[in-house]
Amino acid sequence: MIHRFSHVVGWIAGSFLLACQPHGESSHERLLVLHSPEETGVTFANQLHESEALNILTFEYFYNGAGVGVGDINNDNLPDLFFAANMGENCLYLNKGDWQFEDITQPAGVGAPGKWATGVAMVDINQDGWLDMYVCYAGPLADPWKRANELYINQQNGTFSEQAKEYGLADTVHSTQATFFDYDQDGDLDMY
Repeated sequence: MIHRFSHVVGWIAGSFLLACQPHGESSHERLLVLHSPEETGVTFANQLHESEALNILTFEYFYNGAGVGVGDINNDNLPDLFFAANMGENCLYLNKGDWQFEDITQPAGVGAPGKWATGVAMVDINQDGWLDMYVCYAGPLADPWKRANELYINQQNGTFSEQAKEYGLADTVHSTQATFFDYDQDGDLDMY
């Protein structure tokens, strides 16, 4: 089973690398172009700091990583970026256009330092036409409230209000990712 999984992963990685290479004999254009942090302003890095107390042996999910959310949080038709962090602070970048991004984590109020974020879903949970963000948490934290998932409601002015408890979504189990859809077709979004 592991061998088959490794084969599939290898095939996917190989296909991705081929997609990044110039295609066709007459074309020298690349399908994907790497832009540096200096060019874009996106400097986020999900850095992990191993110790004797916290490493892959003491926490088996240490290297599982975190999530990235892409969505237009200010309705300007430009995709903004939210990076979830395991051992650091989540980061929200506002797309200014032309591959320029501004870190608005602090004014937006979405950093959540001290928590082990694992995933983010961008969703208009209250259906007001503005994207909200639901962040999942897990990690080796003993205090269950340090693992409470967060729901950031868009205040339509560049800030967010954390309201997971009010919506009944402050789950404290080890979460990885959430998805939203209208399961019972009543016009309201449900969460899985």
